[in-house]
Amino acid sequence: MVKRKKTHDLASTEHVISNFAGPYVKWILLVVSLVGVLFPLYWLFVSAFKLEQDYRAYPPVFFPKELTLDSFIEVFTQNQLLENLINSAIIATVTTVITLLIGSMAAYAVQRGPLGRRTKNLFGPWFMVQKMYPAIATAIPVYLVMRSLKLIDTLTAMIIMNTSFNLPLVIWLMMGFFEQVPYELEESAMLDGSNFVHRFFRVILPITKPGLVASAILTFTATWNEFLFAVILSINKAKTLPVVIAGFITDRGLAWGPMAATSLVTLLPVVVLTLLVQKDFVKGMAMGAVKG
Repeated sequence: MVKRKKTHDLASTEHVISNFAGPYVKWILLVVSLVGVLFPLYWLFVSAFKLEQDYRAYPPVFFPKELTLDSFIEVFTQNQLLENLINSAIIATVTTVITLLIGSMAAYAVQRGPLGRRTKNLFGPWFMVQKMYPAIATAIPVYLVMRSLKLIDTLTAMIIMNTSFNLPLVIWLMMGFFEQVPYELEESAMLDGSNFVHRFFRVILPITKPGLVASAILTFTATWNEFLFAVILSINKAKTLPVVIAGFITDRGLAWGPMAATSLVTLLPVVVLTLLVQKDFVKGMAMGAVKG
């Protein structure tokens, strides 16, 4: 009876949607969605390889007859893009490693700590509140603190700030994964004589690999794209790619070609990284969404 009712409900839902939207509307919506997602990427890619007269032309040239690498040559030779790319890579990588290490241990302590559910109910909302409040509200205090510590225009300041802002989300995500790890597995390791460090890094963390991957991708992407504190705390030495992209907006107009080339360089590492760990990332987000 239950199965028939579910099947009937699903069929009724599809029937209502079909009557309301029509047989072709879902395909129209799909095409519109694809165009909305893919066209900006196409425009970015084409603009990066356009001749100067083409990306400055009006009306815009959608299908250029000739492509060039002039914009890439300009940004790599005149704008120290390689140095800024290395800065972004170092900040994002180090932030991700530190955030995962501290966040996973903190999540385990909250989830499996001696106070148990009481600790989780107390600290869980606090972690989320930290993540939700606007970062701009702390911009001036952060700048004053970093200036007093003489950390302005250093990678250290960028790593500290990105770690602090990504840590609550990682803790929250990993709490759900540690909740699904059976206590019996840890007890078995304890009976075998494993100390806490061995149990945590060799037994528990490998089980939560999808959660670690999802947390790593979210942290790396957020740090890679972070702009507010990058523009506040950097002057020249610690500049990251988002700050460089914003620098192409001047009082004389936009340098479309160099901006598109830099944006494409900024986009590719994140896309490649996400594709490489796509399965674990999707699995991690799905498991985190259905946690009890």
